[in-house]
Amino acid sequence: MNTIYLLLAFLAAAAVIWVAGVWLTRATDAIDTHFNLGSAFGGLLLLGIAGSLPEIAITVSAALSRHYDVVLGNLIGGIAIQTVVLVGLDFVMKEKQPLSFAAASLTLVLEANLVVLVTVVAIMAMRTPAIVPGTGISLASALILIIWVLGLWIIHGARGGLPWKAEALEASPGRNVRQRRAVINHPYFASKRAGHALMIFAICSVATLAAGVEVVNSGIALAQRFGINGGLFAATFIAAISALPEISTGYASIKIKDYQLAFSDIFGGNAFQPALFIVADLIAGKSVLSAATPNDMWFAALGVLLTGVYIIGLIVRPRRQVWRVGPDSLLVLALYIAGVAALFFARGL
Repeated sequence: MNTIYLLLAFLAAAAVIWVAGVWLTRATDAIDTHFNLGSAFGGLLLLGIAGSLPEIAITVSAALSRHYDVVLGNLIGGIAIQTVVLVGLDFVMKEKQPLSFAAASLTLVLEANLVVLVTVVAIMAMRTPAIVPGTGISLASALILIIWVLGLWIIHGARGGLPWKAEALEASPGRNVRQRRAVINHPYFASKRAGHALMIFAICSVATLAAGVEVVNSGIALAQRFGINGGLFAATFIAAISALPEISTGYASIKIKDYQLAFSDIFGGNAFQPALFIVADLIAGKSVLSAATPNDMWFAALGVLLTGVYIIGLIVRPRRQVWRVGPDSLLVLALYIAGVAALFFARGL
């Protein structure tokens, strides 16, 4: 197949994921407001899954075609590049203060720690791929799912208040999750009934799933055409595409000064991604994590490292900006570039 055609197909599918993903988020918010889903823990689970349909589509498609390197690259390697999205969001802030200073939330620290927990379990499972007896499911995949659900439950409770008495001086976090879900956030849905939001959600879901299949197929072909490692391609380009809706909604949050929600969207998506390994295992009939390479372990560790930097930033809350971003964001960007460069010069890519 012609390389230009493959590239156009890849970009077209990426555009569909971006547009459909943005409208999925808007429709999900409207459905949540109509049915008050976010007030219950079960609703929070459903909303979290609905907001990650691009990742689900890519995971299912890659697992069905037995491209486990793409599954690993997207779900594990993608955590690092999606964390780097926060650097861009920090840069576009109009206020002369870092994003982590403005957000000022211990709940965000919990969300970031959940990312660390599920990623570390995935790293451990790469060397110890124990299987749940009588199934093809990795024990670690089941454990990741359990940790994610429990972590979400803890975070859900923490949003109602923590037993701490602390004051974040000069913070401007914007609306919290409950305040955002109390109203219809996009003008298009303000005058629409719940059924209209459900219809938009269904159409965008189908479009996202179809585009996810095309991204995997054309992406794998392009990686082979240019001699790029499939896992690396998934951890960078495909992961960046699956993060496009989060980039758009994150930028929208920054524009209306919902700084806490900008962080939460990224951390929430990163924590959910490893939970999808149980889906990949069910399709593959074996532990997908057992197919991990040293490159996958490197990118997973890099994701933990970058998340750890932002945990420190959220607690310490640096006031100073360097080149329009906080020192934590600058360090995250430098570490990501250094991490990829080190892997390249070690001939790991």
